[in-house]
Amino acid sequence: MSTPETSVIIPNWNGRDLLGTCLSSLRRQTYRDFEIIVADNGSSDDSIQFIESFYPEVRIIKLQANKGFCVAVNCGIKSARGKYVALLNNDTEADPAWLGELVKALKENTDVGFCASKMMNFFNRNLIDNAGDMLCYYGHTVGRNETDTGQYDQPRYLFSACAGAAIYRREMFEKVGFFDEDFFAYYEDIDMGMRAQLRGYKCLYVPTAVVYHMIQATSSQIPAKRFIWMQRNIICVHLKNMPLKLLGHIIATFLLLHTYSTFLYFIKTRDIKTIIKLYYSIIKILPRTIKKRVDIQKRITVPVSYIKSIAGPFPTIFDYFKKHAARIKNFL
Repeated sequence: MSTPETSVIIPNWNGRDLLGTCLSSLRRQTYRDFEIIVADNGSSDDSIQFIESFYPEVRIIKLQANKGFCVAVNCGIKSARGKYVALLNNDTEADPAWLGELVKALKENTDVGFCASKMMNFFNRNLIDNAGDMLCYYGHTVGRNETDTGQYDQPRYLFSACAGAAIYRREMFEKVGFFDEDFFAYYEDIDMGMRAQLRGYKCLYVPTAVVYHMIQATSSQIPAKRFIWMQRNIICVHLKNMPLKLLGHIIATFLLLHTYSTFLYFIKTRDIKTIIKLYYSIIKILPRTIKKRVDIQKRITVPVSYIKSIAGPFPTIFDYFKKHAARIKNFL
């Protein structure tokens, strides 16, 4: 059996009703030199039986419990045989040209370590879901809910790629490391993007690589956990990766934003137990985060000015609230 050029990894948790659309779209890809790996997070539905019956070409990694997005995709990456590794959410439908366009972009741009897709809303295909990720303070999805009028139809360098539909050079994982399994889910792709940028790997947005996304089809089942993971993980992204000079510049504004978003969650839900769990989880993960920071900071190969330019802008607290407060409400 020949070695495929590319491996496509799909994490799955109780996604039986989603997998048919996703896997059928991969069968329609014009680019054919790839394998498909589904990393199943201990599904209790009949996801595995469904794949085995209707998509026998798919290789399945069977985890015994739900270990989260990061553990699942890491298992897939370690098992992958391709020199390029694409990640794809189970709640997506890939355009027939999707994978070929991503592979082409990596081949034609040797300075690029990973690429972002143009993700569209599955249910309203004139709306953009994701045209790349920025960091700023709380993460920023480029183009979210904008009507597509061609404003994101040009390739460009950006901070990071949404791991729901992205491609990576395998060698990048070998040098930068895998997805941080302490994150479980959320902001793991921003964290990966930051670590890659610190090591000199650029990210390219590829507008011709189109995927249609059923937004939060899985995560909507667990809103309280989603809040904890998002709040905790973005703190870890900054503490782990941000060079000290830049961290000092942003920390006060970031902590104010964190306090504000936590307050909004409480006003909306009155769920004090989840807030207590959040701060317990932050305290628990802090020693490991600091240890990781020491190693990451030793390996930086780009100037702080570059990281500021690619990760920012970092506006003042007043400017941020004026422009971005609605985004904080949207993620709750």
